[in-house]
Amino acid sequence: MRKVLIVDDEKLIRKGIRTILERNVADLDEIKEASNGKEALDLLFSEKFDILIIDIRLPQIDGISVLKKIQNLSHKPKIIVISGYDEFSYAKECMQYGARGYILKPVDKKELIEIVEKVKNELQEEENNLRLISLQKIMRAKMFESEINNIIFSGMDIDRFKERLKDMEIPADEKVMAVYFLLPGSNPDQNDFSAEEDKLKLSKILPEGSHVSTIYNQRKDILIFTRTAFCYEDIKKSYESLTGRKVYMGICDLQESFENVKLLYERAYKAAFYSFILSKDIEFWSQISWREKEKLCQSDRIEKLKELILAGKQKDAIRFLESIFDHHFFNKYSADSILALSEKLYTQIVDWFCHHVPKKVLDIHEYQVLVSMFNFTTISDYVNHFKKFVVEATEMVSALKGILNVKDEIDEAIKFINQNYHKDINMAMVANHVSLNYYYFSSIFKEKIGMSFLDYLNKVRIEKAKELLVNTDLKVWEIAEKVGYKNPKHFARIFKDITGLTPNEYRDAQKRLQE
Repeated sequence: MRKVLIVDDEKLIRKGIRTILERNVADLDEIKEASNGKEALDLLFSEKFDILIIDIRLPQIDGISVLKKIQNLSHKPKIIVISGYDEFSYAKECMQYGARGYILKPVDKKELIEIVEKVKNELQEEENNLRLISLQKIMRAKMFESEINNIIFSGMDIDRFKERLKDMEIPADEKVMAVYFLLPGSNPDQNDFSAEEDKLKLSKILPEGSHVSTIYNQRKDILIFTRTAFCYEDIKKSYESLTGRKVYMGICDLQESFENVKLLYERAYKAAFYSFILSKDIEFWSQISWREKEKLCQSDRIEKLKELILAGKQKDAIRFLESIFDHHFFNKYSADSILALSEKLYTQIVDWFCHHVPKKVLDIHEYQVLVSMFNFTTISDYVNHFKKFVVEATEMVSALKGILNVKDEIDEAIKFINQNYHKDINMAMVANHVSLNYYYFSSIFKEKIGMSFLDYLNKVRIEKAKELLVNTDLKVWEIAEKVGYKNPKHFARIFKDITGLTPNEYRDAQKRLQE
């Protein structure tokens, strides 16, 4: 359906043209009129018209001036000029401004209909061409997106990737930079269609020649390859305003070519990750690359947090959790290390609790969201939800301690240690022997005995070793084996830590006392 504007200072002429069009030309949805150049410009700049039929001679602003002023309209109409002047100079000037027809007054009905139909056909052909070009762009963009994801997740051969770039008419050897949009937070309304819509909105505000791809992960993050730097803050704010989603942006500076596409992705993604965990809007790889050398030892922190929770020490557990997710802590370590720590905190603490306590005691579904920090819009939301879990878990442990009497189990554990200290035993074996969970046993043992399981086991072994040193002539390495130590040097070190003397020094001292 087409929209037409008729501009002429003579009302009879306007009405005559309108009548001809309404009776003889199909698919004209709306016809509007203007009696002078100013009215015409007001309408042209406030509404979209497909066809403009305009007289040259108009009051206030003449027709030629109107044509000049609308040259930069985003939706410029097809122009048909009507005039009482049969002069070539007028027609030539009108053609310079895009006129598709020049009709002399009085307007000939047949000529008007023919020109309007011709213009309609031109409009249809142009729209068809635009649709075809748009479809080709969409197909190339989807192909590019597929190849990018193949490179990232499947390790596609780089030579094959370069061939595909050639097929898509994308230069492979020009410098390129990567911008990563990390989109955290659960979004139940997000689907493939809305993700494509969001990507299309972004494409329209980026520099010409940028390549926008959805990353095939749960969040449907966005990766942009561009050869032109742009105002990152403005693009970020515009995207957030258009989509209603929070964005953390990571940027990897110019690389020599698309051959480094996976490296570009990894660096831009890690920069975006740091912008998320450090609560920054934008981060550059060049500013955070040094952190990637620092690996994080996770097991000690996880064991410590679990021990505090199982001991029911709520304040200490929360303080320790806060120290793990402190900005100064994050600043030290690689993205992979921090992500691995987050995953293990879930599997070894949250998931364990959710599967080893009654559902009525701890709401499993409420804490399953902790499986990924990216389920939260901000890192502080993630930490606060983890704190809530710690509060509930420690309260549960304290409540259970008041209900469960584990004295018999601890007594049995002590008995087992005293009888088997000379064997290769460990805490897992003893906890299993008394049918208590490993972590719960560790916490309750320390609480009841006043020292850790390992400290107690070493204490028992060293006491037995002291007896053997005094009452037998066995060599030190033989005594080490008899009390459960495979390595004599390790035995000697533990012995000195506990007694302040080496085994031989202790034996000599005891002999002197007996003389």
